Amino acid sequence: MSSYDKTKEINAEGGGEIYPWTEQKNRVAALTAGYERQKHHAVTSQPTAPLKDHLEAKTKDFIAHQVQSEKYWFQKIELFPGVYSPGWSDPASEKLPYYGLPEDLSGLRVLDIGCAEGYFSFEAEKRGAREVVAIDSFPDSIRRFNIVKNARQSNANAYLCNVYDLNKAQFGTFDLVLFYGVFYHLKHPQLALEAIRDVCTGTLLFQTYVHEDPKVQGEAWAQYNPYGLMSGSNNENFDPTVFWLFNATACIAMLDHVGFESIRVVSDSPKPFVLRAESIEQKPGCPVNQATAPWC
Repeated sequence: MSSYDKTKEINAEGGGEIYPWTEQKNRVAALTAGYERQKHHAVTSQPTAPLKDHLEAKTKDFIAHQVQSEKYWFQKIELFPGVYSPGWSDPASEKLPYYGLPEDLSGLRVLDIGCAEGYFSFEAEKRGAREVVAIDSFPDSIRRFNIVKNARQSNANAYLCNVYDLNKAQFGTFDLVLFYGVFYHLKHPQLALEAIRDVCTGTLLFQTYVHEDPKVQGEAWAQYNPYGLMSGSNNENFDPTVFWLFNATACIAMLDHVGFESIRVVSDSPKPFVLRAESIEQKPGCPVNQATAPWC
């Protein structure tokens, strides 16, 4: 009997088979049922209440109103000197020291995949990037990004799209691609890496959560979670979007397979796992030629 068979039981009520992921499957079903009950009254993005006399309000007060109207902030980001968004994650201390972002990005074209509220986009701009393009698949992230962008008078731009949408015909090419904290959220990770490879003509900085199993040390290996998993320091949060947990060897193997080279570990356990890889095609990044109507 395989290990898969050993995990399978018959529900005592006759409701079907119980697998290791049954609890998560039921959670997804419950969340979906809640969505179905209210979907005809729901909106994609939460509305922001108008600020009274907004034309007479100070700029700081207008920005503060937008920030405070948001129900959730992921990243703590400086909006203007001494004033920060109320994010629960502080990238400046938890991530930036380990993620390999070069001090000098002068003149580079940078792509930030899965930008959230844009901490690394704005950091890249601060370090001299000539253009920063950010993408995220969550409308709320783009809205909050734009709040920070306006507060900082930034020229970085965020677009609502998916990593699978990347292609050089529409996005151009990039000297530096930041791919932080996204890989384990993807149903099709190999396809994503192929899309990234298409637009990266310089360096890729890749960060993901890795799951190591001593029994397969040194082998390319992954754990699949069809309905997500419980996360947080005490497994108190349910995340239905964590599908693949690769080990370090598998991450390196996949980058190598799609055509990256000079792959090296920038940071590893107990710190965040970060890889740096180079495109075989080393050329300066450039936007698309708009004379050819690339978006038509």
